[in-house]
Amino acid sequence: MKVPRDSWDIIQKIIRRYPEQKEEYEELEQEIREGTYHADGQPGGGMPGNPTERIALQLHTPRMERIRKEIYAVEKVYTLLPEEHKKVIRVRFWSARYKNMPYLWMERCVSYKEAQIRRICGKFIKEVGIALGEVGK
Repeated sequence: MKVPRDSWDIIQKIIRRYPEQKEEYEELEQEIREGTYHADGQPGGGMPGNPTERIALQLHTPRMERIRKEIYAVEKVYTLLPEEHKKVIRVRFWSARYKNMPYLWMERCVSYKEAQIRRICGKFIKEVGIALGEVGK
């Protein structure tokens, strides 16, 4: 099954954001778990009295759930790749800071030709889309 163009763009952006999202998620998670309650002068403070409940509520916001799902999908597919394919994905999506590296430039960095690089990246995008539920099998 071919990945629809709009889904392709969304999945590429998710893959592209993966390193920053993972770092942000881990920082937020650590901050929430280690955070202390600050009294704001209000009786009861409007926060759950149990620190475990407070942590659970903050970790399960829609945004945190979305980030967790995206990180899991990318990691799940990436860990199953052969090492040489991982290098292709790293070079394509995570080496340049603000955009994907063009396929033609990648030939210098990896031991594949442009057509094979495109196939590897396309398969990775499709598999991440399936893991996200963005694309059917």
